[in-house]
Amino acid sequence: MFKSPIEWLKEMISELVKDFANMAFDWIGLFMLKPTDFSKYPFVNTAYDFVFSLASSLCIVFVAWSLLNVMLNHLAGVQSRSVAEVVTKTIFAFVLSAAAPWLLDNVLLKLNNAIVSYFLDKGLNTKALEKLVMFPGTTSLSIVLAVAVIVVLFTLLSLQYIQRLGEYIVLLVTSPIAAYSLITENFEIWSVWWREAISVIFSQAFQVALLWMIINMLTGTEKLSDYFMAIGLMVVLLKGPKYIRQFLYSSGAGKMAVGMAGGASKMAVYKYAAAKVTGR
Repeated sequence: MFKSPIEWLKEMISELVKDFANMAFDWIGLFMLKPTDFSKYPFVNTAYDFVFSLASSLCIVFVAWSLLNVMLNHLAGVQSRSVAEVVTKTIFAFVLSAAAPWLLDNVLLKLNNAIVSYFLDKGLNTKALEKLVMFPGTTSLSIVLAVAVIVVLFTLLSLQYIQRLGEYIVLLVTSPIAAYSLITENFEIWSVWWREAISVIFSQAFQVALLWMIINMLTGTEKLSDYFMAIGLMVVLLKGPKYIRQFLYSSGAGKMAVGMAGGASKMAVYKYAAAKVTGR
Protein backbone atom coordinates (compact mmCIF):
# COMPACT_ATOMS: atom_id res chain seq x y z
CA MET A 1 0.00 0.00 0.00
CA PHE A 2 1.36 3.39 -1.01
CA LYS A 3 2.06 5.78 1.87
CA SER A 4 2.02 9.52 1.64
CA PRO A 5 5.15 11.48 2.63
CA ILE A 6 3.36 12.64 5.78
CA GLU A 7 2.59 9.08 6.85
CA TRP A 8 6.15 7.99 6.07
CA LEU A 9 7.54 10.91 8.10
CA LYS A 10 5.19 10.16 10.99
CA GLU A 11 6.28 6.51 11.12
CA MET A 12 9.96 7.43 11.00
CA ILE A 13 9.60 9.96 13.83
CA SER A 14 7.51 7.47 15.82
CA GLU A 15 10.27 4.85 15.62
CA LEU A 16 12.91 7.38 16.67
CA VAL A 17 10.71 8.54 19.55
CA LYS A 18 10.25 4.95 20.77
CA ASP A 19 14.01 4.26 20.67
CA PHE A 20 14.91 7.39 22.63
CA ALA A 21 11.96 6.86 24.97
CA ASN A 22 13.09 3.35 25.90
CA MET A 23 16.52 4.67 26.88
CA ALA A 24 15.15 7.69 28.78
CA PHE A 25 12.45 5.68 30.59
CA ASP A 26 14.98 3.02 31.64
CA TRP A 27 17.22 5.69 33.19
CA ILE A 28 14.30 7.50 34.82
CA GLY A 29 13.01 4.21 36.22
CA LEU A 30 16.46 3.44 37.59
CA PHE A 31 17.29 6.81 39.16
CA MET A 32 14.01 8.71 39.64
CA LEU A 33 10.97 6.44 39.92
CA LYS A 34 12.03 4.71 43.13
CA PRO A 35 12.97 5.89 46.62
CA THR A 36 16.56 7.10 46.65
CA ASP A 37 18.98 4.55 48.10
CA PHE A 38 22.71 5.27 48.12
CA SER A 39 23.68 2.20 50.16
CA LYS A 40 24.48 0.38 46.90
CA TYR A 41 27.46 2.66 46.33
CA PRO A 42 29.96 1.38 48.94
CA PHE A 43 32.88 3.24 47.34
CA VAL A 44 31.40 6.45 48.75
CA ASN A 45 32.28 5.30 52.27
CA THR A 46 35.95 5.04 51.30
CA ALA A 47 35.96 8.58 49.94
CA TYR A 48 34.09 9.82 53.02
CA ASP A 49 36.61 8.22 55.39
CA PHE A 50 39.47 9.93 53.57
CA VAL A 51 37.80 13.34 53.65
CA PHE A 52 36.83 12.85 57.30
CA SER A 53 40.49 12.29 58.16
CA LEU A 54 41.45 15.37 56.15
CA ALA A 55 38.70 17.40 57.82
CA SER A 56 39.93 16.31 61.26
CA SER A 57 43.33 17.76 60.38
CA LEU A 58 41.66 20.95 59.19
CA CYS A 59 39.78 21.07 62.49
CA ILE A 60 43.09 21.46 64.32
CA VAL A 61 44.00 24.33 62.00
CA PHE A 62 40.58 25.97 62.45
CA VAL A 63 40.78 25.74 66.25
CA ALA A 64 44.34 27.08 66.37
CA TRP A 65 43.45 29.94 64.04
CA SER A 66 40.32 30.81 66.04
CA LEU A 67 42.16 30.75 69.37
CA LEU A 68 44.96 32.88 67.90
CA ASN A 69 42.40 35.45 66.74
CA VAL A 70 40.79 35.48 70.18
CA MET A 71 44.18 36.07 71.83
CA LEU A 72 45.21 38.82 69.39
CA ASN A 73 41.86 40.58 69.70
CA HIS A 74 42.11 40.38 73.49
CA LEU A 75 45.60 41.92 73.44
CA ALA A 76 44.38 44.65 71.11
CA GLY A 77 41.33 45.35 73.26
CA VAL A 78 38.94 44.37 70.48
CA GLN A 79 35.71 42.60 71.41
CA SER A 80 35.58 39.09 69.96
CA ARG A 81 34.52 35.57 70.70
CA SER A 82 35.54 33.90 73.93
CA VAL A 83 37.64 30.78 74.29
CA ALA A 84 34.58 29.00 75.70
CA GLU A 85 32.63 29.79 72.52
CA VAL A 86 35.40 28.40 70.33
CA VAL A 87 35.59 25.22 72.41
CA THR A 88 31.79 24.81 72.37
CA LYS A 89 31.63 25.23 68.60
CA THR A 90 34.50 22.78 68.19
CA ILE A 91 32.65 20.10 70.16
CA PHE A 92 29.43 20.75 68.25
CA ALA A 93 31.26 20.69 64.89
CA PHE A 94 32.91 17.37 65.79
CA VAL A 95 29.57 15.75 66.61
CA LEU A 96 27.94 17.30 63.54
CA SER A 97 30.70 16.06 61.23
CA ALA A 98 30.06 12.50 62.40
CA ALA A 99 26.27 12.88 62.32
CA ALA A 100 25.95 14.61 58.92
CA PRO A 101 25.67 11.33 56.92
CA TRP A 102 23.02 10.17 59.39
CA LEU A 103 21.15 13.46 58.93
CA LEU A 104 21.18 13.06 55.17
CA ASP A 105 20.15 9.40 55.17
CA ASN A 106 17.76 9.16 58.13
CA VAL A 107 16.15 12.59 58.17
CA LEU A 108 16.17 14.37 54.80
CA LEU A 109 16.31 11.31 52.55
CA LYS A 110 13.60 9.41 54.44
CA LEU A 111 11.24 12.39 54.25
CA ASN A 112 11.93 12.75 50.53
CA ASN A 113 11.40 9.02 49.98
CA ALA A 114 8.09 9.10 51.85
CA ILE A 115 6.81 11.78 49.44
CA VAL A 116 8.14 9.89 46.41
CA SER A 117 6.57 6.61 47.58
CA TYR A 118 3.20 8.35 47.92
CA PHE A 119 3.13 9.27 44.22
CA LEU A 120 4.63 5.94 43.13
CA ASP A 121 1.75 4.23 44.94
CA LYS A 122 -0.62 6.34 42.83
CA GLY A 123 0.55 4.46 39.73
CA LEU A 124 3.55 6.49 38.59
CA ASN A 125 5.96 4.01 36.94
CA THR A 126 7.73 3.35 33.65
CA LYS A 127 4.64 1.64 32.23
CA ALA A 128 2.71 4.87 32.71
CA LEU A 129 5.47 6.69 30.82
CA GLU A 130 5.53 4.13 28.01
CA LYS A 131 1.87 4.85 27.24
CA LEU A 132 2.97 8.25 25.95
CA VAL A 133 4.69 6.71 22.92
CA MET A 134 1.98 4.22 21.97
CA PHE A 135 0.57 6.04 18.96
CA PRO A 136 -2.76 4.85 17.54
CA GLY A 137 -3.13 4.96 13.78
CA THR A 138 -5.26 8.10 13.98
CA THR A 139 -2.59 10.11 15.79
CA SER A 140 -1.74 13.31 13.92
CA LEU A 141 1.79 14.32 12.96
CA SER A 142 1.58 17.34 15.29
CA ILE A 143 0.93 15.06 18.29
CA VAL A 144 3.84 12.82 17.28
CA LEU A 145 6.14 15.86 17.08
CA ALA A 146 4.90 17.09 20.48
CA VAL A 147 5.64 13.68 22.01
CA ALA A 148 9.09 13.79 20.38
CA VAL A 149 9.79 17.05 22.19
CA ILE A 150 8.55 15.56 25.48
CA VAL A 151 10.80 12.51 25.03
CA VAL A 152 13.81 14.80 24.45
CA LEU A 153 12.93 16.55 27.72
CA PHE A 154 12.65 13.15 29.42
CA THR A 155 16.14 12.32 28.16
CA LEU A 156 17.45 15.54 29.70
CA LEU A 157 15.63 14.64 32.92
CA SER A 158 17.34 11.26 33.06
CA LEU A 159 20.74 12.94 32.62
CA GLN A 160 19.82 15.40 35.36
CA TYR A 161 19.24 12.51 37.75
CA ILE A 162 22.69 11.10 37.05
CA GLN A 163 23.99 14.57 37.93
CA ARG A 164 21.87 14.53 41.12
CA LEU A 165 23.60 11.30 42.16
CA GLY A 166 26.98 12.98 41.77
CA GLU A 167 25.85 16.08 43.68
CA TYR A 168 24.60 13.98 46.58
CA ILE A 169 27.89 12.07 46.76
CA VAL A 170 29.82 15.36 46.84
CA LEU A 171 27.57 16.64 49.63
CA LEU A 172 28.02 13.47 51.63
CA VAL A 173 31.78 13.39 51.22
CA THR A 174 32.30 17.09 52.00
CA SER A 175 29.97 17.16 55.01
CA PRO A 176 32.81 16.90 57.60
CA ILE A 177 34.58 19.94 56.13
CA ALA A 178 31.31 21.90 56.10
CA ALA A 179 30.70 20.95 59.74
CA TYR A 180 34.19 21.91 60.93
CA SER A 181 33.91 25.26 59.15
CA LEU A 182 31.45 26.25 61.91
CA ILE A 183 34.49 26.79 64.14
CA THR A 184 35.66 29.73 62.05
CA GLU A 185 34.06 33.14 61.70
CA ASN A 186 34.97 33.98 58.10
CA PHE A 187 35.04 30.59 56.36
CA GLU A 188 31.76 29.08 57.57
CA ILE A 189 30.12 27.10 54.73
CA TRP A 190 27.71 24.92 56.71
CA SER A 191 24.70 27.10 55.84
CA VAL A 192 25.52 26.79 52.13
CA TRP A 193 26.03 23.04 52.46
CA TRP A 194 22.70 22.67 54.27
CA ARG A 195 20.81 24.63 51.58
CA GLU A 196 22.39 22.53 48.83
CA ALA A 197 21.52 19.32 50.70
CA ILE A 198 17.86 20.34 50.93
CA SER A 199 17.81 21.35 47.26
CA VAL A 200 19.47 18.20 45.93
CA ILE A 201 17.50 15.74 48.05
CA PHE A 202 14.02 17.27 47.79
CA SER A 203 14.30 17.98 44.07
CA GLN A 204 13.19 14.37 43.56
CA ALA A 205 10.00 14.82 45.59
CA PHE A 206 9.19 18.04 43.72
CA GLN A 207 9.85 16.53 40.29
CA VAL A 208 8.05 13.25 40.94
CA ALA A 209 4.95 15.14 42.07
CA LEU A 210 5.03 17.32 38.95
CA LEU A 211 5.67 14.32 36.70
CA TRP A 212 2.62 12.60 38.19
CA MET A 213 0.54 15.64 37.22
CA ILE A 214 1.93 15.60 33.66
CA ILE A 215 1.23 11.89 33.13
CA ASN A 216 -2.33 12.28 34.38
CA MET A 217 -2.83 15.29 32.11
CA LEU A 218 -1.79 13.31 29.02
CA THR A 219 -3.62 10.08 29.86
CA GLY A 220 -6.38 9.45 27.32
CA THR A 221 -6.05 12.79 25.52
CA GLU A 222 -5.20 13.65 21.93
CA LYS A 223 -5.56 17.41 22.31
CA LEU A 224 -2.53 19.28 21.06
CA SER A 225 -3.12 21.98 23.70
CA ASP A 226 -2.66 19.36 26.46
CA TYR A 227 0.66 18.29 24.97
CA PHE A 228 1.83 21.90 24.77
CA MET A 229 0.86 22.34 28.42
CA ALA A 230 2.81 19.17 29.25
CA ILE A 231 5.88 20.52 27.44
CA GLY A 232 5.66 23.70 29.49
CA LEU A 233 5.38 21.71 32.72
CA MET A 234 8.30 19.53 31.68
CA VAL A 235 10.44 22.66 31.35
CA VAL A 236 9.34 23.69 34.86
CA LEU A 237 10.12 20.16 36.06
CA LEU A 238 13.65 20.34 34.65
CA LYS A 239 14.19 23.70 36.34
CA GLY A 240 12.85 22.38 39.65
CA PRO A 241 16.24 22.15 41.43
CA LYS A 242 17.07 25.69 40.31
CA TYR A 243 13.73 27.00 41.64
CA ILE A 244 14.30 25.29 44.99
CA ARG A 245 17.78 26.85 45.25
CA GLN A 246 16.43 30.30 44.41
CA PHE A 247 13.72 29.90 47.03
CA LEU A 248 16.19 28.83 49.71
CA TYR A 249 18.78 31.51 48.94
CA SER A 250 16.66 34.57 48.16
CA SER A 251 13.23 34.50 49.77
CA GLY A 252 12.52 35.38 53.36
CA ALA A 253 10.30 32.32 53.68
CA GLY A 254 13.11 30.18 52.32
CA LYS A 255 15.60 31.56 54.82
CA MET A 256 13.08 30.92 57.60
CA ALA A 257 12.66 27.35 56.37
CA VAL A 258 16.41 26.88 56.30
CA GLY A 259 16.68 28.30 59.81
CA MET A 260 13.97 25.96 61.07
CA ALA A 261 15.68 23.06 59.29
CA GLY A 262 18.97 24.05 60.84
CA GLY A 263 17.37 24.04 64.27
CA ALA A 264 15.84 20.66 63.56
CA SER A 265 19.24 19.36 62.45
CA LYS A 266 20.81 20.49 65.72
CA MET A 267 18.09 18.70 67.70
CA ALA A 268 18.65 15.58 65.58
CA VAL A 269 22.38 15.79 66.27
CA TYR A 270 21.75 16.04 70.03
CA LYS A 271 19.52 12.96 69.87
CA TYR A 272 22.10 11.15 67.75
CA ALA A 273 24.88 11.98 70.21
CA ALA A 274 22.73 10.98 73.20
CA ALA A 275 21.91 7.65 71.58
CA LYS A 276 25.62 7.00 71.00
CA VAL A 277 26.51 7.89 74.58
CA THR A 278 23.79 5.70 76.11
CA GLY A 279 24.53 2.89 73.68
CA ARG A 280 20.99 2.76 72.30
